[in-house]
Order: sequence, then structure tokens, then C-alpha cells
Amino acid sequence: MPEWNLIVLLDSSDYRKKTSKISKDKNIHPTLSSHLIRLSSISPFTRQIFENLLMNDLFMGKIETPPSSFSNEVNQQNQTILLLQKERQQLFDLCLYDDRIISLLEKWKNNIKDIALKSIPNKKGSLWMTVWVSHLEISLNNYLCSGIWFSEFQEIISQNHSATRRLVAYFLIHEVIEVTFKENFRKNKNIQEHADPTLIPKVITLNQAESLKFSYIIGWVLFKLLKRDHVMNSHPKFQVMNTLLKAHCEEKVEYMPETKSQTTNIIPRPKFTQFMYYLESLIIELFEKHNELGPNILCYVKNSLLVNLSLNQMFITTLKSNNITGVELEDEEFGFIYERCVTIYMKSRQKTWRDVNNYIPEKGTASLRESLKTMRSNNLTTENKKPLMKKANLPTDPAHALEQLRVWAQLEGAEDSFSKFFLVSELLWIIWAFGISTPYKRKQKLVPIIIYNLKNSTPFTEEALKRRVIFME
Repeated sequence: MPEWNLIVLLDSSDYRKKTSKISKDKNIHPTLSSHLIRLSSISPFTRQIFENLLMNDLFMGKIETPPSSFSNEVNQQNQTILLLQKERQQLFDLCLYDDRIISLLEKWKNNIKDIALKSIPNKKGSLWMTVWVSHLEISLNNYLCSGIWFSEFQEIISQNHSATRRLVAYFLIHEVIEVTFKENFRKNKNIQEHADPTLIPKVITLNQAESLKFSYIIGWVLFKLLKRDHVMNSHPKFQVMNTLLKAHCEEKVEYMPETKSQTTNIIPRPKFTQFMYYLESLIIELFEKHNELGPNILCYVKNSLLVNLSLNQMFITTLKSNNITGVELEDEEFGFIYERCVTIYMKSRQKTWRDVNNYIPEKGTASLRESLKTMRSNNLTTENKKPLMKKANLPTDPAHALEQLRVWAQLEGAEDSFSKFFLVSELLWIIWAFGISTPYKRKQKLVPIIIYNLKNSTPFTEEALKRRVIFME
């Protein structure tokens, strides 16, 4: 039977798993007891790999197969599985007690670390972390598909001709990758968990410009919680949570007649704003440990926020302050809203956070960056501000669309914009809607005709206005 078929057969036949009682101390687990001397003599890295595999019931063949069956084919498959389990255990024992395999695992670890370092982008832009992860994933896949690691494994166990060699090698390389990337996390885990839950910050004061910006960011957080956070929206008590949050903000819809579009702004109320000032003050104090923690500062800050007692209590008190009748939540559900609020706010990547060092390269989400740019541009007094022309902003109703097209026709460079945004078929539809017939099929001929009729307020025909959607044939 081919090697890969045996692997598939093993996976498909795993219909019963024997549950073993694991003691709190791994050293006294029966599976590890027979290899304690060897495990204690190797490095912590390789020991973790072999311990993980020893505790893996599927890999170690700790599955029960029926003693007999009415089908001879099933009996043969069961016998094959038992044989493969025995061969795999023997090969695993050989690897565990072979110093060359121990050295090979360390070599794989170094190769993977080199791949991770080489995958780091040369320029750390706003999304360098995303680019790094993408490059790392591609490089690791290329390394695994190259088969170099398996050739090195085969050279060491060349005298063993077991059909499970590739399966054992795959489990080993998989554990190497997993333990390599979890190792640094375990080293820094204790540091990240050293968040003082009783820390009370000194509340900051902001100047008028920064206060306006911060108020907008608070509104952005509330907007995400109320309308865009899928985790919040999927909660069974989202409607109750939504009611509590809406009581702490005011929704303001601005209509822009130039583009026939609307913008929704969330204006936070004083009590929630006061809570967010307290939150930002605590974050700034926590960032003072950036020299000690380095790139782990964000994890430390988030953990600190989540366990801070005074901040949690202040958040619950703020939400309950309006005394809305019939709205009740458990402490666990308040904690859920608080966790989502902190998580979303941590994505804003405030300028005050980035000032401490280059550990915060990301500049917030794209939606927040673009919204802040729009807010700042609206505050500037510009005389020749051009309205935004986008095909997506065109109403579907033909009568409303005609009014919008007339506004756009008055803009500077309207002919170029019409040629760029509209298809030939759409331009022909507009000409037909005016009741005009033309033999032309090119944009440079059609657009001037349309602009001329729009500027002269030529109406659409009755037949065109009866259409439910513009551009409908």
C-alpha cells in the first residue's frame, strides 16, 4: 500500500479515541514516565516537541479498534492500522534517542527563524505587520514544499524503511514550527501578565484641537460598537447593549446636497467622554514601560486595561448611569462590552502612543485615518472646495439622477470625469433619456452632447422617468 494512502487510511480510521487521565504534573504521566531520563537530558525546546507528540493520542496510536468485524475488508484495515501504529512508535523511539535527530530539530528551528527574519519588509509602512505575515506564510509553505527538511530526515534514518517515515517527519516539523513561534510568547507571558489591576492614573487634559480630535475618535469607537462590530452584533443581547450605548451618544446625519450623499457622525455624551479620558490617561501611563517591554508593550497595555478594577467599575457605572427601565445585563455581559470597547480603541493607534518609540508602526484602521482626514479638511476654510464626484453616489431613481447629473455637469473638468466614470452603454442611455438620437458610439462625441443638455436643463422623457432604475434597458 502506498505511503500516502496509509496516512489517509490512518486519519479516516480514527473513529474512537481513548481518553486518558492526565495528572496535573506531566512528569508522572504514564506515557512520559518511560522516557523521563532521556527527556531530562535534551534541551527544553526539543523536550517540548517530544512531550507534545507523546501526549498526542492519535500520533502514539492510542486508539482502540474493534477486535473483529463481519467485513473482511474492515478487519484487514484494522490490522494495517495496528501495524502502522507499531511501526510509528518504533520510529518515534528511534528519533527520540538519536542525537542526530535532536540536532536536526535545532537546525530546523534556526532555518525557520531565518525565514521569519528574511520575511520582514525593508520598509515598515502602515501595514508592515500584515505584509510580514503574508511573506512569512509564503516562505514557510515554500520551505515545506521543497522537501529539503525531509531529505535531511531521511539521511539520518536511512536504515529504517518504515512506511510511516513521512508521517513522523511531518509531525516533527509541524511541532518545530509551532513551538518555535510559541517560545517567545511563553518567555514574555509573565511580563505581559504583570498588569497592576489597582493602578489609578492622573487624568490628562487636552488642548482644543486635540480635544476635538479625541472626541471624534470616541465617536468612531461608539460607531463601531453600534453598527460595525460583528462580534457585538452576534451577541444574543445585542439589542439591550445597543440601547445602553445609544443613551451615551447622539447620532447626527449630515446631508451633502452637492453629492446627494449623507454622513453619519456619532457625538459622545459627557459621561462616556469622561470615561474615555480616564482610559487614555491609563494607557499613556502604561506606555512608560515601553523600554522594558519593547514590542510587547501593546499586549501589556491591553492586558492591563482588561484587568484594571477601577476602569472596569467606572465603565459599568457609566453605562448604568442613565437608569433605563427594563434594561438589565449581567456583570459578564458588561465585561463583554468593555472588552470590545478596549479592543476597538486599541486599533486606533493614537499619536501619543507612537511618540514613545517605533514600536507602534500601524496608524490605526483605514476607515479611521480617512475619516480623520475628512474631519480636518472640513475644519479648514477653503474657498474652492470641489464636491466629490463618484458614480456610486448617483441615485438609482432617474428623476433624482438627472438632478445629480446636472450638478456634476457644472463642475470643472466635468467632461473628463464623465468619460472616466461612465461606460459607453450608460452614456447612450442618458442620451436616449433626453429623447435624442445619435449615430455616435464614442465617448468623445457622446459626452459633449450630454454636458450641453444637462447645462441647458433638458428634461428626461416620460418613458425614461418611468423606469425604476437608471440605465435600465
